[in-house]
Amino acid sequence: MHETRFLWVAALVASMLLSACGGGGASTAVPAASPANAQPATAAPTTQSPTVALQRITPMGVLIPLYGYPLVSSGSGPTRTTSPNPAWTTVAANAALVPTIAVVNPSNGPVACTTPPSATLSAFQQGIAQLHQAGVTVLGYVHTLYGQRDPALVSQDVQTYAECYGVDGVFFDEVSNQAGLAAYYSAAAAVVRQNILPASGKSALVAINPGTYPALSIANAADITVMHESTDLNLSPVPLALSSYAPSKFAYLALGIGNLPQTQTATLTRLFQQGVGFVDLTDQGNGTDPWANLSTDYSSLIQTIQTLNQTLN
Repeated sequence: MHETRFLWVAALVASMLLSACGGGGASTAVPAASPANAQPATAAPTTQSPTVALQRITPMGVLIPLYGYPLVSSGSGPTRTTSPNPAWTTVAANAALVPTIAVVNPSNGPVACTTPPSATLSAFQQGIAQLHQAGVTVLGYVHTLYGQRDPALVSQDVQTYAECYGVDGVFFDEVSNQAGLAAYYSAAAAVVRQNILPASGKSALVAINPGTYPALSIANAADITVMHESTDLNLSPVPLALSSYAPSKFAYLALGIGNLPQTQTATLTRLFQQGVGFVDLTDQGNGTDPWANLSTDYSSLIQTIQTLNQTLN
């Protein structure tokens, strides 16, 4: 695609909802408890302008922390009923429109494999199977305590997912951005790629969440790097040290955004133009776990990304 046509189309998309774009103003409330908290360490220096993908050829996708339980119940006693969690069914229903990766988190990591399976394990097995049927790539959540968690426990979690969950890879959370821990994360990624064999026949996917730009040696361990997890819609310049890292491997998560209807289209257009591969913008998280439910504006998120992706045709 020629640069001029791309810029014209991107401008057209942004102008579609121009009257709704009110600029910044994200909520600053920090969630009381979240399994995916942003990196507390100092981010790598940002000395280079952002990489702008004017001739982008890969579509933008969503990376959704789907931390709610697969089933919801209502009533009690003989009137008690159980049904699929609407967040799970909504993600599945929209997966045909936009490339979708969902991260599942049974209990701050996997619950143990048992025979017969526990109620929790069974619920996740069935829920993951339904996501797969809809074309969703599913990752299992594993926390690393910024490189301080025992590698044997990290490997055990990965092997548990490999043994009885049928996931497509792993999402490592609480990831350090410091180069000194590159060997730790390279080893963890190797365990994923050696043990998880997706039914699709593709290679296992490794995503990491430092919540900021990490050292290149950390990013190189992964297929996807979350370089922003915050309660704002800022986009810091890409550090010079990461200039060789493909922008399509970056993911951007924003939570607790109170004015999302007014800012979502402009934000997504900017991220699309700069080549960011995966996003999730949500209004959830003001005093609660932001990833327990989907954004109330999830359908608009999907529709806007779909419109942007159509400019690549």
